[in-house]
Amino acid sequence: MKRFYDSTFIEAYMKQTRVESAISSLREHLFVTQYKKGEFIAAPLQEEHLFQIIIQGTVNIYFIRDDGSVYSLANGRENDLLGEMEIFQRYPSNVYAEANDDVICIALSIETKRCY
Repeated sequence: MKRFYDSTFIEAYMKQTRVESAISSLREHLFVTQYKKGEFIAAPLQEEHLFQIIIQGTVNIYFIRDDGSVYSLANGRENDLLGEMEIFQRYPSNVYAEANDDVICIALSIETKRCY
């Protein structure tokens, strides 16, 4: 994963979302993340939890059961949200989000804006 903090870069990607007005007050805390195909965007026991909005690319979201079998939950694409469950729970989940191709997101560290 690569991160970009350039404000003009962030502004350009914000304009591509359907939620620009909802996240505009968080502008100073936002950054852009870029993932290569096959990289994990979210995984259990990940140290930093991010709330992310997919700007470009697709994501495979899945759960690994106790017996090791994979259960597909969704395929994320532009304007889908990632990490929203981590806002409400502190314990790790068994959900993975993996980049199907190159993915760009607008991101916010959940810990910096956690309300509890």
